[in-house]
Amino acid sequence: MPEQRELVLNDWRLLERVVGLTNRLGCAYTNLSVRAVGDDYHATIDFTGPADALRRLDLQLTRLLDDDKEMSR
Repeated sequence: MPEQRELVLNDWRLLERVVGLTNRLGCAYTNLSVRAVGDDYHATIDFTGPADALRRLDLQLTRLLDDDKEMSR
């Protein structure tokens, strides 16, 4: 079952890390859109994969975005 996630990125290069992490954890993305909003980048990504892999991806994305938010302060 596909899972959609909205991401707010302070650095557009994090999108590369998200794509790499997605592949590394055995998931894929079927749709990706990004738009600049002020100094941030808002991405909407549709992920697919096994339920356990999607769960691990969600945890890793949360950690990555929390770190990005902390570093941008």
